Amino acid sequence: MDRRRFLASLGLMSTVTLAGCGDVLDGEPAGPFPNADWRDGDGLDVETLATSHIDAAVDAGGVTLYSTARTGHDGESEPSPWLPDQTYESRYDLANERQLLRQAVTESDETEVTELYVTPEEALFREQLGSEVTYDRQPLDGSAGTTEETMRVDALVGIRVPQGSAGDDVVYEGLENWEPTFEASVDVDDEPAARFAADSFDGSRPVPATVETASATVDILESGFVPRIEQRWEGSHDGTTASVDVDIEYRDRGVSVSEPDWVEEARTETTD
Repeated sequence: MDRRRFLASLGLMSTVTLAGCGDVLDGEPAGPFPNADWRDGDGLDVETLATSHIDAAVDAGGVTLYSTARTGHDGESEPSPWLPDQTYESRYDLANERQLLRQAVTESDETEVTELYVTPEEALFREQLGSEVTYDRQPLDGSAGTTEETMRVDALVGIRVPQGSAGDDVVYEGLENWEPTFEASVDVDDEPAARFAADSFDGSRPVPATVETASATVDILESGFVPRIEQRWEGSHDGTTASVDVDIEYRDRGVSVSEPDWVEEARTETTD
């Protein structure tokens, strides 16, 4: 079983309050945090932002990534290739070296739910399709630091494409393909943040195959932590028009992960 099979996710939702747009003063970048090292004038230094975001999650002792992908098309039948609706949640507890991941994919009116619980000693896997449930179990060597290593990759989703996670010719997740610029000052969960937005996309996607319109927004705290990203693509795809909406939320900094209630059954089912 490959614990990293989940690290291809999307999506988010968060309650955000608009606080008003900033002005350019004396040549400084518009909006809050004009001297933040992740800013590049009114744009973003994406590489620095990615590092700041990951460092903030590590300093907090962990984080939850929650993402959703919602898709639609105008055709009578499903185009090909296709991306089904899905949700993905991964929780990383660095203090206790625990990971808990859950992915739900809805396709043909049936939802497949996959879950993974990892400690330094073992990885337990649960998959449910309809009423059928299967388990898997893999002993681990007890090495410390694996949780942080995996979180550092997962925490790049939506900000940068992790090296080796996409084909050489298909790159579509990173903010470097959007070139967002400052749009407004906002509050995210009672913390001041800067919102950046883009309405053009310089990348390629499997769905839709031809991007005709696109938009993205990203909210950033002063520390460089990114609590929220929204992305939308629409265009021609396999003879129809298709759209993909991806919401990504990084939340619950310092999260604790408890053993899920299905673990004991998983151990029982996988014991020889």
